[in-house]
Order: sequence, then structure tokens, then C-alpha cells
Amino acid sequence: KQWYQRRVRVPEDEAPFILQHFNDRNKKKVYAGGNKSSIGEEHGSFVVDPAGDLYFFTQALVTIAMLYNIVSSVLRLTFVEFEEQHKFIIFTLDSICDVIYLSDFAVKFRTGYLDDGILVTDVQKIKENYMSSQDFSFDLAAVLPLCISYGIAMEVYQHSTYFFTSRPDVEASMIKNILIGEATLRLFKLAKFYSMRRFFESFGSRTNSPGVMRAFCLIMYLLLSIHWVACIYYSVSEYEGFGINSWVFPKYEEGDPSNTLHRKYIHCFYWAFLTLTTIGGPDQPDTTLEFVLTCITFLLGIFIFAAVVGNVGDAITSMNESKTTYQKRSDAIKLYMQHHGVPDVLQRKVKKWLEYSWMRTQGADEQSLMDALPERLRARIAIQIHVKTLKKVKIFENCEHGLLCELVLKLKPQIYSPGDYICRIGEIGKEMFIISHGKVECIITTASGERKTVAVLVAGQSFGEIALLGVEGCSRRTADVRAIGYSELLSLSKKALTQALEDYPEARKQLEQEGKNRLGKGTSSNSNNVKEESEDTVPGSPQVNELITQLKSF
Repeated sequence: KQWYQRRVRVPEDEAPFILQHFNDRNKKKVYAGGNKSSIGEEHGSFVVDPAGDLYFFTQALVTIAMLYNIVSSVLRLTFVEFEEQHKFIIFTLDSICDVIYLSDFAVKFRTGYLDDGILVTDVQKIKENYMSSQDFSFDLAAVLPLCISYGIAMEVYQHSTYFFTSRPDVEASMIKNILIGEATLRLFKLAKFYSMRRFFESFGSRTNSPGVMRAFCLIMYLLLSIHWVACIYYSVSEYEGFGINSWVFPKYEEGDPSNTLHRKYIHCFYWAFLTLTTIGGPDQPDTTLEFVLTCITFLLGIFIFAAVVGNVGDAITSMNESKTTYQKRSDAIKLYMQHHGVPDVLQRKVKKWLEYSWMRTQGADEQSLMDALPERLRARIAIQIHVKTLKKVKIFENCEHGLLCELVLKLKPQIYSPGDYICRIGEIGKEMFIISHGKVECIITTASGERKTVAVLVAGQSFGEIALLGVEGCSRRTADVRAIGYSELLSLSKKALTQALEDYPEARKQLEQEGKNRLGKGTSSNSNNVKEESEDTVPGSPQVNELITQLKSF
């Protein structure tokens, strides 16, 4: 994905016409978020693609709501004053989360699934599949209106004449119990934990930095574990009695600056952090419950610490993996050159080439990356990246789509250093070149022995295509081509073109005719140019004919 992002992308709605070669298949109406393809129109309703953007967005909202419930449910259950102080905000957030859960519950009844690799879009089958799955049970438990039902029941209970009392202490205790009951029922919202886990897995596959994503998830789980342990520690201290020994939470008097909600929470969070990370220890426990909680916390801390350290190390290693591979390869090349006594000038040139190659590709081997994908995907990626450049080559302008699809898969990237000769006069032409980045110059030797630059080619231009077609008399290079700076070229070999043309005999004839036509045009135009520039040379002389032959063949 990182390699693909560095290439030129074409938006989906502006994709080249060749992509129709791949896209004209059974189209149904699956809503993937942003694009409506057309399957399932016979059913008269849309179906959400589980791999699409819409479903990803809904799962992101569910994850946010899930994180809120993980944090707030145990916090409200432990610190009752938290809900009393922020009643309106909590009610608003609870309502929003409930709406998100209900929306996700409804979307699941329209979310397709894969059966034998085929996306099922039949609404009835989707409903049956969802209701028979374990996810349905978890989702149902999460959307049940337990808190609302409990609130209504408690409201009736409070105002009943039989149980009604005007004593302030009894009423305060009743309100506290009601709040604890509501917070307990909110724990059912945690049944959607599986959705959050799947979302992070999906997000990790979409992001270009999966190592960073894994490290973030581990740190998040660590903080959530510390949060829960802190709240459990406070609840155990309250159950046993504040301040009964040095292990439990201390008892503060009314009016004490430390007797505030945030100070209590920070104290408990600090205790849990020290215990879970094992970088410090709590005071010696006294009671059985304290020993059990401390042992469980230590055991949990060992697993969390091992997971965090191991996965963060893996994440850091994976982030630097390509750089490490590049450095190993560079070091091996440098040692090889030193061992064989390669001249310093050539060694410096090789080192500069390695640095430039790393800067442009970040160590990615395009060929091996593409080999890991199926042929269809390789073709689509290659088309997105190279088809515009390939169509600029004159001899391929009118070729049929299938041939171009074959050719883009056969293009090989090459990088040349400044001053490198790409081809030499007299060489047999076995490949053509398309300039992807940089500039090259075409140099010929005149009859007087003078080296003359006849053209400078830039990105998007090509050379050597006439020799590639094997037109009689044009198989040898008649000019030197040299890189001006660092130049990235795409090469297409004669063997690869011949293999591609085996299945397209009409295209072969068309290309050969195109080459002959261009050769004929080049003869007349170059002859006129040479006559104008060579005033002291007699037309028709061997020198002029040689120069014309060089120009037209190139």
C-alpha cells in the first residue's frame, strides 16, 4: 500500500477506459459507502457491503460508543457521585450511544456476508444468517432497554404511598441504590466488545502503518485495564471500610481537599498503574480479599506487560524492517566492492545510486510486491500506474485493450545514475524504454567525429520502439542514449512483446505497419533537415546518407 500511494493514482470515476475490461461483470446493488454498484436491484432494496466504507464508518461509531461504555459503566458503578455531578451530560451521552447501538442493530439486518466467496445480497438469507449467529445474541443484549425499564420501575417504587418516606437519609440511600442499579445494567452494553475488536482489526488492514495501529491498541487496552483495576480497588476498599489498614483507600473527612472525585480517582489509578506494571508495589495486604485482588492484579500485569513489550517491539521492528534490509544489502555491496578492489570513483557512484534508490522506493521491490498479488489485481494496479504513459508511445496508440493489459504487466522499472549510458551505437535493440522520471539525451556521432546531442527526452516520452518491432534494417541502435540526471525508466523487452503478440496476430501486423510508416516519414523529414543544416555537404553523399540512416533508425 505504501508503494502504491507513491505512484500516480487515478480516481475511480476517472479510471482509464481499459479498466472496463475488468469491471464489466455481474453488477448488483451493494452499497459500499460512496459508490452504489448495482447488484440486487431485483430485490428492490440495498445491501451494505461488509468490506465497504459505510459499514466501516458504522463500526467506527460503535467502537466510540463501546469505549464510552467501558470507561463510564464501571466508573459510575464505583463513584456514585460522578453520576450525581454530571447527570445531564451522562444522560445525553447514554442516549447517543443507545441510538448508535440501535442503528448498528438495524444495519446488521442489511449487511451482506460471503458464502463460497460470493457476497450474499438476498435480504431474507441475510436476516436468517444474522439471527442464527452469535453476534445477534450479543447485539440483542446490548440494545435491550434495561436501564429505561429499571428507571420507570424505580420511579413508580419511589412514589408509591406504601414505600414513600420523607426521611432524607433513607431517600439519599434509595437514590444511591437506584444509580448503582442503573450503572450495573449498563454493563450489558459491553456485549458489543467483539465489534470493537473487529473494527481495530479492519482498521489495521486498511492503514498504511499497521505496526503503529497495533501499538496504539495495546496501549489503549493497558489504560482500560488500569482504569478497571482502579475502580475495583476503590470498590473493595469501600466494602472493607476506608482506612482500616494501609492497603485500602484512606479515609478522608468532609471538607478535606483530598476528598474530591478527581483526587480519589487519581489515587486509585496510581495504585493500579504501579501494581499492573510491577514497577512499584502496594502496601502489604491483610485480608483474604486483599490478597486475592493483589494476586489477580499481579498476574494480569504480567500478561499485559509481556504483551505490550513484545508487540511494541515487533511494531518498532516492522516499521524499520525495510530500512534494515536496505542497510544490510548496502553493506554487503560495499564489502563486495572493497574485497574485489573496485575503484573509489565507481564505489562512490554505486553508493549514490543506492541512496537515490532508497529515497525513491523506500526499499520496495516492485516485482516481488506484485508477484504476491493475483494476476487480475496486478493488471489493475499496473494499468492505474502505467497505462497513460504506455498510451503515449505512438506505436501503441491504436492497440486493442487486451494487448495493453498484457504489456503493462511486462514493464520492468530501472534506475540509471547521471552519465550512465542506457544504450550504445551498434548494439542490437532488444528492448524499448519509457521515461517515468528524469531526463535522457540522445547523442550521435557525425561524419567529422563530433558528438552531437540531437534530442533531450523527458518523462512520458519513449525511445527504441522501432528496433523493438524488428523492422528490417533497424535492429541496431544508431545513437547513444545517456541519462542526464537520475532517471527512472520502464523497459519492455522484445521477447516480452513477442510473447504478448502471439495471441494478437492482427495487432502484430498493425504494429509492424506502424513501424514501417513511421520509418518512411522519418526518412523524408530527416533528409530535409540534414540538407538544411549541412550547407557544406553535397546531398546524396555517403556522409549525409549515413546521418539520415542514423536519425531515421533511432
